[in-house]
Amino acid sequence: MKEHNTCAIILAAGEGRRMGLDRPKQELQLLGKSVLRHTLEAFSLCEDIASIVVVTREDEMEFARGECCGIEKLHTVTLGGRTRALSAARGFAAVPAECDFVAVHDAARCLITPEMISKVVKNAYIYGAASAATAATDTVKIVDTEGFVVSTPQRKSVMLASTPQVFSTYIYNKAISGVDLSGENITDDNMLVEATGARVYCTEVGRENIKITTRSDVLYAELLLGGRDNGEI
Repeated sequence: MKEHNTCAIILAAGEGRRMGLDRPKQELQLLGKSVLRHTLEAFSLCEDIASIVVVTREDEMEFARGECCGIEKLHTVTLGGRTRALSAARGFAAVPAECDFVAVHDAARCLITPEMISKVVKNAYIYGAASAATAATDTVKIVDTEGFVVSTPQRKSVMLASTPQVFSTYIYNKAISGVDLSGENITDDNMLVEATGARVYCTEVGRENIKITTRSDVLYAELLLGGRDNGEI
């Protein structure tokens, strides 16, 4: 397989409002390390990641730089935008010139492992675009604006997208060029790539790649991390 150079863009500009926190969730401590640090270490240990760009808010710059201490693959810490899409685009603008693939990842998905990352990256090398995903185990309902069921897709055709989402720089640059990235309705980068007509390959990474969103997620994350440390998971 051709050698590629992949830069991880870590989005760490969350506010933790849904959790009712007085600090951003990337600062939350899980077993003695911050959410951001857990994420950084996973990408740093992944052999398929050559460099890392961290995107954060202005008031989080000092914290982010501190958490990046000792991360040898760190390229830079840069300022994000008002929306997730704008933050990802600013991260993309800061990647090294030799980079030919980018792996966009939410810092709040701190249970990601080097093995999961590699699985997605390798599929992106084959297809040009790949996303971490989890197969749906519940029956999914499509509803209208009033909450009534419109249809029930076959469960085997439903995947729950997560991150990292990995794209060739050519595909990603095309996806964000000339697009209004200020809308809150752009919830992931796959949407932007799909809009160009490119196909994104969904890569099953299991059910542990959760996003820290609620207080119960913190308890679950610590349980899983503790099990990994003890060799139980």
